[in-house]
Amino acid sequence: MKVLAWLAFPLVATLLAMCWAAWRGRSRGPRRSGGAFASVEDFRRFNEAIAAPGPRATPERRRGLGRRVDTPSTKIAGQGS
Repeated sequence: MKVLAWLAFPLVATLLAMCWAAWRGRSRGPRRSGGAFASVEDFRRFNEAIAAPGPRATPERRRGLGRRVDTPSTKIAGQGS
């Protein structure tokens, strides 16, 4: 009988967790902010900001500062394969 009492604790904890999750996830009515955008002007500015070109995914390589890479025509004859 003591084993059944110990099995009741997880069952009660699970039921309490389900009730708490249902209570936290309930609908609380309309928001006071009035929606995602307060005005049409805010929505227009948002669309312009999204449509504006952003930074490049990879920056352009700076010229003249990188290492020199030897090409086959600049190698000394007899070296390499």
